[in-house]
Amino acid sequence: MAGISSDVYEDLRKLVDSHISGCPPAPEIDEILRILFTPEEAAVSLGLGFKPATAEQVAARLGTDAAEARAHLEALADKGLVFARYKDGQRGYAILPVMPGLFEFPFMKGVRNEELDRLAKLWQGYFPTLASGFGAPGTSFSRIVPIQEEIDSRPGVLTYEKVYELIDKAKATGIANCACRESQQACDAPRETCMLFDETCDFLVERGFARYLSKDEMKAKLREFDEAGLVHQVNNSQDRLTFVCNCCPCCCGLLRTFTEFGNANVLTASAYMPSVEAELCTGCATCADERCPMGAVEIVDEVASIEDERCIGCGLCVTGCPNQALTLERRREVPAPPETRAEMAVRILTSHDKLDDFMKLMNR
Repeated sequence: MAGISSDVYEDLRKLVDSHISGCPPAPEIDEILRILFTPEEAAVSLGLGFKPATAEQVAARLGTDAAEARAHLEALADKGLVFARYKDGQRGYAILPVMPGLFEFPFMKGVRNEELDRLAKLWQGYFPTLASGFGAPGTSFSRIVPIQEEIDSRPGVLTYEKVYELIDKAKATGIANCACRESQQACDAPRETCMLFDETCDFLVERGFARYLSKDEMKAKLREFDEAGLVHQVNNSQDRLTFVCNCCPCCCGLLRTFTEFGNANVLTASAYMPSVEAELCTGCATCADERCPMGAVEIVDEVASIEDERCIGCGLCVTGCPNQALTLERRREVPAPPETRAEMAVRILTSHDKLDDFMKLMNR
């Protein structure tokens, strides 16, 4: 493409920054974008928004050739940097946010090369800056859910707390490698654990980043991941799933944002807390030493004791207790998540004074 601006990468960063996950300035992100996008690809990406547009529409915005724009957009979709879908007889394209998108998708194929090694180091350096903007006071980016078997018999369980029922509502379900573990490589937890839904699932399967799973297989995988000690995180809205992350505290960007980078807005604890039946507890410390990702359990006088302020209600201590001495009970005060993903986005974008910029990209 002719006439590419010397500021094309900064312009691209500003475009991506208008999403709820943000893309704040830093030397690392400038280098990341230069690795991911050629100058021509960055330039054509400036014709995109977060709502899919045809190659002809993108070309018209940029004043360039549609065939050339389509070639670049297809190459970007194949790299997992631009979302693509086929709807109403036309292929549409949209720029992907940092999360979920530019960070995760290139790692999801589970391969490693020199370029991904460079990206992993850059993302590690960039995460503290990026993480500072996740969520907003009163509206988190994600929420914790325990495995459904542990809350089915509890009174007052709400539909959006039942992850199996949310899976049943999805049109497409699939799984890919966890980008955080592929990037960090800090533990031996299962790698293929990132659960995907609907259009994002279809896109990633079509481009070779993921594979389909049946809904029953998804539920079985969740139980498997729970046994492996992984924390279940979902998008913070009531309407439908966009992701289920199965997370370890050493690699997960969202958990580390909460525990290491000090951003309490990134996630919301589940509506449940573990309760200890002292007469059944043997003080074996499985919950404290092997299961709790937050260091919220300690053994006091040979009985498990839960630190309420640190507990995120993941339920791993309950499902891992060899003596069934722990159960999940509903917290007294439980804030409801936003009813829809759109409501969540509006809350976060408004808090960061980005709503107008985001809407311009949605309506362009």
